[in-house]
This record gives sequence, C-alpha cells and structure tokens, in this order.
Amino acid sequence: MQPYNNAASGLKNMFIAEIGIIICSVIAVIPLLGFIGGIGSLVFLVISLIGLNSAGKDIEGCRNAFTLTIVQLIISVLSGFFGTGFLSTVLAIVNDILALLIVRSVCLSVADVMDSLGHQEIAGKGRTVWQINLVCYVITIILSIIAIIPLLGVVLAAFGGIITGILSLIASILYMIFLSKSYKVLEA
Repeated sequence: MQPYNNAASGLKNMFIAEIGIIICSVIAVIPLLGFIGGIGSLVFLVISLIGLNSAGKDIEGCRNAFTLTIVQLIISVLSGFFGTGFLSTVLAIVNDILALLIVRSVCLSVADVMDSLGHQEIAGKGRTVWQINLVCYVITIILSIIAIIPLLGVVLAAFGGIITGILSLIASILYMIFLSKSYKVLEA
C-alpha cells in the first residue's frame, strides 16, 4: 500500500479551509465585518491551495486541481477589470467551468484512492458529490447565459439562482464530509 501522508494532511487542510471560507462568507455579509470576512476568505483560500499542493504530491488529480485553481485565480483577477457585459459573462462561465474541473479532479481522484484502499462507501460519496456539483455548475452556466436576455432572463436567472444556491450548499456540505472522511482514512 502506498503511503498517503501528504494527501492526508492536504485533504485535512482543504477540509478546514472549506469550513473557514463558509464562516467568512457569512461574516462578510454582516455590516462593518465585511472586510474581516474578505480577509479571512483569502487566508482560507491560501490554506486550501497549500492543501491541494500537498495532496497533489500523492494524488495526480489533486495536482491537476492545484494547477487549475491557479489558472482560475488568474481568470478571476482578469474578470475584475471588465465589470459587467459580454466579456464579463464569458469570463464568469470560464471560471465556472474551471471550478467544475477542479471539483471533478479532486472528487474522482480521491474516490479512486478510497476504492484502492477498500473504502467503496467513501468513494461512492465522492462520486455523488461530483455529480451534484456537475448539475449545479451546468445550471449556473445556463443561468449566466440566460441572464443576458433583458427582463425575462434576469427573472429566470434569479429564480434559478435560488435553486442552484440551495443545491450548491448541499454539495458543499457533502464535499466537506467527503474530504473529512477521506483524510481520516489516509491518516490511519
């Protein structure tokens, strides 16, 4: 059996970062605390990147996810220069596609490791998380395109955004559970 020490600590950092980012996102919407929430989110983003890099030393898919995350960060910075409009929508769609590929790389590669270690139940959870995220990102991309249509598109996108938001929350919780169970198996 291959030792997965780097992957264990990396997935643990990713798990901690996911929790931290959610907490900071809540803090960010509280008046006068938005700045603190934003800074906290950046700190947890760095922790997540460190985790991905560490896990990538043992798991190829995590290494790919790390590279895709760096590309996604560059796209996000670039999109900040374009405000709103067609190019902004295109960059948002590219960003969503990259996010989808990142989740896919992590979930499926870690699920493969769980399978190889005889933990099919956890592997199955990883594949389920991937499938839920796939649905969420496809809907999000479609809504981004629909939102360009005046009035009707905005209304449909807003309604669809609520549904996608709920699904995304469920997917995030399942992703954190998957990361938690996976890193605990690898630490054992």
